[in-house]
Amino acid sequence: MKNFLRIGLVLVLMVASTVEAAPLSAELVMSGGRTWRGTLLKRDGEWIEFSTGVSARPIRLGASTIEKINYDVELNLDRLLELKENREFDQLISSLNEVLKPFEPYGDIPSNLTRYRALLMELYFLTEEFDQTLTYAKQIEADAGDDGEAVENAQTYQALALIESGRSDEADALMSRLGWLDDLGEDSDPKQLFLGAKLMSVKKDFNRAMELVAYVIAFNSQNTEWMQPAELFCAEVYTELGMYESAEEVIRQIELLYPNTPEYDKSIILKEKVMEMRALQALEQNS
Repeated sequence: MKNFLRIGLVLVLMVASTVEAAPLSAELVMSGGRTWRGTLLKRDGEWIEFSTGVSARPIRLGASTIEKINYDVELNLDRLLELKENREFDQLISSLNEVLKPFEPYGDIPSNLTRYRALLMELYFLTEEFDQTLTYAKQIEADAGDDGEAVENAQTYQALALIESGRSDEADALMSRLGWLDDLGEDSDPKQLFLGAKLMSVKKDFNRAMELVAYVIAFNSQNTEWMQPAELFCAEVYTELGMYESAEEVIRQIELLYPNTPEYDKSIILKEKVMEMRALQALEQNS
């Protein structure tokens, strides 16, 4: 399996090297909807040199006149997602950054690279690099335009990264602006319930946190996107409150139901923490 993953990563990097070694083939979508197909040659500040192939001399375009760049990117997104499923996060981040490196000079212009940046955003969150998560999330939110799903996904990761990095006031402000904290109850969106629970936990309002996450578990059992992290969150709160037996019971359930997932990996780490806390508690009681 390891050799298979290495081969996959090498193939991805081979694509990246090809892109980096040559000018970038792309379609430019200009203000007013006009499109030009050709080759991006280089960027000089606010000016971009572009060849249409019609004339021997390149033309110079103001970056602000370009609404979007559609690159000819030869990447197998399904293959990248397969590597993600195998949880080779650090290697995949390195590979994706290598792939996207040639496009960096044009990174402030909206493009069809959003889905790859969204994958990087998620990977940085999974590896707890929250500043990087926020950087990509804000860029995606700004560039996604009328792609409502991409915008909402970026906003979700902004909220998660702010919460996990302890910036609860900023998370509260963001979620309030988006209306994600309004009238949370059993009929609310599971994502909003989960984020609300996480926010309450950071604020040490554990009763409200457990109430909200209970709604996720009780009324959204088929929604694995939020059910799995909700159960892990329960175990984390139980641990925080010193309810170790309850934490261990939830951890056992995660190990049984969600093998080969990020929640499983985190539950193993949490189980070790619970064992350490139990041992410390026993020492204190016997002293």
